[in-house]
Amino acid sequence: MKKLNNIIIIFAIVLISNTLNGQVGINTPNPNKESLLELSSTDKGFLPVRLSLVSMTSAAPLSQHVKGMVVYNTANTSSVSEGLYVNNGTEWLRLSTADIPVGNIKYSVQTTDHNGWYLLNGRAISSFPPVAQSNAAAIGFTANIPNATDKYLKAKTGAEVLGSSGGSTTFTLVQANLPAVTFYGMALSTGNHAHTYTDRGNTTVDAGVNTTVNMQADDTSGTYTTDPAGNHSHSFTVNTGGAGVPVSINPKNIALNVFIYLGQ
Repeated sequence: MKKLNNIIIIFAIVLISNTLNGQVGINTPNPNKESLLELSSTDKGFLPVRLSLVSMTSAAPLSQHVKGMVVYNTANTSSVSEGLYVNNGTEWLRLSTADIPVGNIKYSVQTTDHNGWYLLNGRAISSFPPVAQSNAAAIGFTANIPNATDKYLKAKTGAEVLGSSGGSTTFTLVQANLPAVTFYGMALSTGNHAHTYTDRGNTTVDAGVNTTVNMQADDTSGTYTTDPAGNHSHSFTVNTGGAGVPVSINPKNIALNVFIYLGQ
């Protein structure tokens, strides 16, 4: 009897060894040759271990980080939220995206709608699938989504409508925008003074189109001085040289597409 028991034990060990070195199938007699384990069911799912993570960087409740470890986190804290996580050897990375809030915005190099994210280009809500239409209406967009083309994103003020656009890439200074500057000038002479002028006397001048005019107010030419005009001032114009060219306020940037999450 003892010998028979030993034979049975040896047979079991050999069977287990062969099983461990091959593919294992649950509810399937022919598991995929590229897999170590294949589950098969038409009415059941795979249920991974469920536990409460502490944070992305803490291994707890595990004793240490293990690269490739997959768990379903049931905790919702400021650091982690419920969902499927995988460990990369130093921290937890969240895999599931089921709890992305509707209305979230992201920049991306993607060019088309994907996985519930819709390009923010001003399209009509009616062009979206029913789920996206309903979610868009729930956050206040009933006709069109905003158009983020060639625009930066900013936080709205209390008076602004969600999704409204405005602003410009340039501005032009006007006089009211300039600092309060006073320009000073000084004439060559001050106080009580006179001015000189030249009398050309009996002079013939060209009036244009082969016509001459005889300027003959009198026939005395020379330089004369006006009577003193008392203390007085003279005005002059300072040329500012301005041309009103608009000033660009567009900083260095990188062009990306903007998407809004409306679910799928």
